[in-house]
Amino acid sequence: MTTISEVSTEDARIEATQSLISAGRAVFTELGYRRTDFTDLAAAAGLDPGYARELLPDKAAVFGALVERTVRVAGLLGPALAEGVDEDLPARIARTYLALWEPGEEEESPLVQVYRIGLADKEASAVLRARVAEILNSAVDQGLGGDDPELRTALFGAQLGGTAIARHLLGVRTLASVEVGAVIETITPGLRATLLGTASAG
Repeated sequence: MTTISEVSTEDARIEATQSLISAGRAVFTELGYRRTDFTDLAAAAGLDPGYARELLPDKAAVFGALVERTVRVAGLLGPALAEGVDEDLPARIARTYLALWEPGEEEESPLVQVYRIGLADKEASAVLRARVAEILNSAVDQGLGGDDPELRTALFGAQLGGTAIARHLLGVRTLASVEVGAVIETITPGLRATLLGTASAG
């Protein structure tokens, strides 16, 4: 039987973990991944380093949790996946994913900030790739038919990610100057061919 104190303790751990992740975003952005020490993260979150390590054991774990919280692919892809694997799935995923990169109330998308952090350091890049691939693959490739669904999903993710990086991080003028809807419409046939093995809608 779960007691009130146990619930309270668990709530406190969840709150502290979220504080540590939020601190990670601020500190990684300010110092960069390589220059950040775990004690910097704990201090920014107002946590004892030992307790912070019980929540997330090292800075790679903090960054991984930040990536997962920022991307939130699993939750956001839910509506896109709800209709199952059909010819429109690549376009639905593209609309959902690329929308995360567009500026919102903040000057730039939090996802852009996370990728800036990740791509500037080898270890952080590995964490970023692993988290995004894990979430996308588990959400998508289990429902695909045909050969090599994991490879097709990975290539599909690479196409989407490459488009987003070129548009928002590299600032490729042709991509950055058009509406995201036009980008999605143009790349969807290629995405469909990669993920489903066909370039034309049924």
